[in-house]
Amino acid sequence: MLDFLRRKAQSTTIQIAILAIVLVFIFWGVGTNQNGGADSVATVNKEGIPYQEYQRAYEQTLAGYRQQFGGNLPQGLLEALNLKEQVLNQLIQQLLMKQGAAEAGLIASDEEVRKTIEQMESFRENGIFNMDRYKGLLSSSRMTPADFEKSVRADLLNNKILSHLSRFARVSDSEILERFSQENDQVRLAYVAFSAEDFRDKVTSDDSALAAFYEAGKTAYLSEPQVKLRYLTIRHEQAAAGAPPFGEAEIEQYYLTNLDRFSYPEQRRVRHILVKTNAEDNQELRAVKRQKLETILALARKGQDFAELAREHSEDISSSQGGDLGFVARGQMVGPFAEAAFAMSEGAISEIVETDFGFHIIKLEAIKEAAVVPPAQAREQIVAELQKRQGQEIAFQLANKTYEGIIAAGSLDKYAEAGHVPVLTTEFFSRANPPKELAGDEALLNTAFSLKKGELSSLVETRAGYAILFVDEVREPQAPPLAEVRTRVEKDFIASRARTLAREAAVALLGAAAKSSGGLAAEAGKAGAALKESEFYAKATMAASGLPGAIAAQGLALSAATPFPETVAEAGDTFYVLQFKEGRKAAEEEFAKQKAGLAELLKQEKQLQLMGQWLAYLRSDARVTTSRNFLP
Repeated sequence: MLDFLRRKAQSTTIQIAILAIVLVFIFWGVGTNQNGGADSVATVNKEGIPYQEYQRAYEQTLAGYRQQFGGNLPQGLLEALNLKEQVLNQLIQQLLMKQGAAEAGLIASDEEVRKTIEQMESFRENGIFNMDRYKGLLSSSRMTPADFEKSVRADLLNNKILSHLSRFARVSDSEILERFSQENDQVRLAYVAFSAEDFRDKVTSDDSALAAFYEAGKTAYLSEPQVKLRYLTIRHEQAAAGAPPFGEAEIEQYYLTNLDRFSYPEQRRVRHILVKTNAEDNQELRAVKRQKLETILALARKGQDFAELAREHSEDISSSQGGDLGFVARGQMVGPFAEAAFAMSEGAISEIVETDFGFHIIKLEAIKEAAVVPPAQAREQIVAELQKRQGQEIAFQLANKTYEGIIAAGSLDKYAEAGHVPVLTTEFFSRANPPKELAGDEALLNTAFSLKKGELSSLVETRAGYAILFVDEVREPQAPPLAEVRTRVEKDFIASRARTLAREAAVALLGAAAKSSGGLAAEAGKAGAALKESEFYAKATMAASGLPGAIAAQGLALSAATPFPETVAEAGDTFYVLQFKEGRKAAEEEFAKQKAGLAELLKQEKQLQLMGQWLAYLRSDARVTTSRNFLP
C-alpha cells in the first residue's frame, strides 16, 4: 500500500520510464569485483550500496509478488524473474540516477520531501497531517520513516530529472497526426482461417511414422527424476512437548508487549460502484463518466438493489461480489474514499467520491466498532503463540545439535545406530508424487532433488520444524519404450500433423492469392475454403474485428498498396490468410478532441527515450562492480 502512496506523489510518466528502463538495465550487466565497503553488495563509481539496503529492497519486492499471487508464489517464478539480479540492478540504476542528477545540479531538499509527505491524503486526518498515523501506517507495512522518506526523495529527484530532460522533448503537429492515424484509421479485412481441428481426419498414422515422431521428440516423454531418501525430522511441537508451562507473569508480559495484536480499529463493511478514470481522460470524457455515475446514483437512491447495480455497472474487480469490499479499516483505503466511508451512517449511500482510481459511490453496510480483546479472552491465543515460539527455539537448538552429532559420528547411519533419533525412509518418488509426509513442502522437495546420491543435506527448515536428508539412490529421467506411451504419442502426432497441414494450406492459399488477379476471394473459392470479412476496426477497437488480437494487429499493417502480409498469421492452432479489403480515415473532429492528449503522450514517450539515453550514457561512463558473496 505504501508503495502505491509513494507512487501517487509523482507522475505516471516517471513510473513508465522507471519500469521500462529497469528492464533494459538488467541486460547491461555489471562487473563482479568488490571495490566498496566490506558490507557493500555493489559499488557505483566507488559509492557503495549497503547489503542491508539490498536485503530490504529484495524482501519488499518479494513481498509484493507474494501479495499479487495470494501468498503462494508459483514454482520457478523467482528464477524466471531473475529476482536477485532485478533488485540489484534497480538499486544500481537508482544510484546512477542520483549521481547523474547531482552532476547536473539537481537535488530534492529535506523541505520538499517533508511537504510532499504532508500532502499525502492517507497520512492526514481532517485535512491535517497526523504524525502518529504516518508512523503507524509505515510500521504496519514494515517500513521505517527513513526508508519511506528516502523513496519519496528518489521519486522527487526522478521527477526533476524528467523535467530537466523534457526541454528536449518537442513534438510536432505532423508527429501527432501520424500517431492519431495509427490509432484511429480503420481497416476492413477479408480472411480465411484454417484450424488444425479441421485437418485431424486427414491425418493417418502407422507404426513407422509414430516411431519416427517419437524418436525425434523423445525428450518430451522422459520420466521424472526420482530419489530414495533416509531422513530425520525435528518438529516444533515435539521439541516443546517437555517444556514447563508458562507462568501468568510471562503471559501478561506478552499481552502488554503485543497489545497491538489484541486491539482492533473500527472497521466498516462497504460496497462501492466505480467508474474508472485515467490521466489521459480530457474534461469532456470525465464529465461523461461522472454523469454516468450520477444516473446510477439516482437509481440506487430510488431503491434499486445496490449490489445488482454494482454487478452491472462497476468497473472494479469487486463487481462480481456486488461491489462488496468486506470490512475495512480507515488505513486500508485511499484518503477520499476513507473520509467518505467513515463519515457515513449505516445503510447510507454517499455522494460521488473522486479518487485516483476514478469516481465512486459508496454504500455503508455495517460498522464494527474498535475493540480491545481483554487478557482473559486472549489467554488461550497467547499460550499457543508462546508455545509455538518456544517450540521453534528448542527445535532449532536440537536440530543444530543433531546435525553436529551426525557430522561427529561420520554418517547418518552411525548416528542412528547410537540410538539418538529414529531415521525414516522412503521408496523411490518423483517431485510430482512425493510421500504424504513430504508433500506440499517445497523447501524440502527442492533440497531432496538438488542432492546427488550419497549426499547429506544441511539443515532444511520446513513448515513443521527441521529436517536432515540423505539421498540413498537417484533415478535419472529415462525414455520409456514407445509401447508404454503409445496412446499419448499417437495423440501428439495427430495434433502436430494436423497443425502442419493447416499451416501448409494457409501458406499455399496466401501464395496463390498474392499472385492472382482475383485475390483471396477467387483463390478461396478454388480451394473450397470459407471466405469471411471483418468489421471496420482501428487499433483502439480491435475487438470489433472479430479476430484474435494478434491477428487483428497484423491486419492493421495492411493497406491498398500492400494488401497481403508476407506470412500467414497464427493464433494457437488456427492459421489466417489476410487481405486488405477497405480503409477508412478517422474523422477530423475526432483528431481535434484527441490532439492534446496525444501530444502529451508523445511527449512522455520522448521523455522516456531521453531518460534511457541519459542512463545509457551514465552507465557507459561508470564503473560498476558487485560482490556475489552477499546475494541471497
